[in-house]
Amino acid sequence: MDGFADDVRLSFVVMHNELLKHVRGRRILVLSALIGLILAAITAAMVFLGDGLGDDPVGLSSLYCMVISLMIIISVTLFGATTIVSEYEERTALILFTRPIRKWSIFTGKFMAAFAITTAFVIVYYLVVAVLCLIGPGKIDGTLWVSLGYAVCYCFATTGVAVLISCFMKKASTSSILTFFTLALFLDIVVAVVILAAGLDDPWYMINSAGNAITSVFGNDLLGPGDPVDGPRTVMVLLLWGFVPAILGYLGFSRRDF
Repeated sequence: MDGFADDVRLSFVVMHNELLKHVRGRRILVLSALIGLILAAITAAMVFLGDGLGDDPVGLSSLYCMVISLMIIISVTLFGATTIVSEYEERTALILFTRPIRKWSIFTGKFMAAFAITTAFVIVYYLVVAVLCLIGPGKIDGTLWVSLGYAVCYCFATTGVAVLISCFMKKASTSSILTFFTLALFLDIVVAVVILAAGLDDPWYMINSAGNAITSVFGNDLLGPGDPVDGPRTVMVLLLWGFVPAILGYLGFSRRDF
């Protein structure tokens, strides 16, 4: 038990070091600037070209949350898709792997760091939206926090996919490109093919279909009216999309050598 507790402690040490590396790097500045531009562009369009922030907190929240999925994909591409492969590409693993630390502690720490930093950006974004709701409509609808819950689950799911890809790639650039297009485009194509081939109206088991709950919870699904969100099922699907790729990624990582 003492050995396991020490391995868990080392996982948090790895996580802490990864977060420090990200905070000191340029990627976090790039993502912060991008999110700031998105918020500024949407707000400016509503204030100067529209009717202002309006009086409907649900509609306002829904409008700002339309970009959440893309923002999460960009974040996990920056912080998750490179977290494992960079150790091999930069040869820093030669130093890290000679330390008295198990590979699962390294993997878990890196996974948690990528998930934590993406989740932190999402939470800050939702808090800004909440403030805008108070400034405009004058109140915050509870649906915003439900959407936040789905967004955090989507962060976990996409982090799992990103880290899985990172475990099998040889270059960080390849891993980043493959992660972004897999999450943003390829899986949507798969969904379309599945729907066409099987005649399904709701491929609920696909990551992006479950991720649509982030916006459809407001009652205006971008893909159509659709059915009400099945909360427990959606959360289960997103958690499985995080856990299963993470387990597969670890199995590949644990067997990987130079």
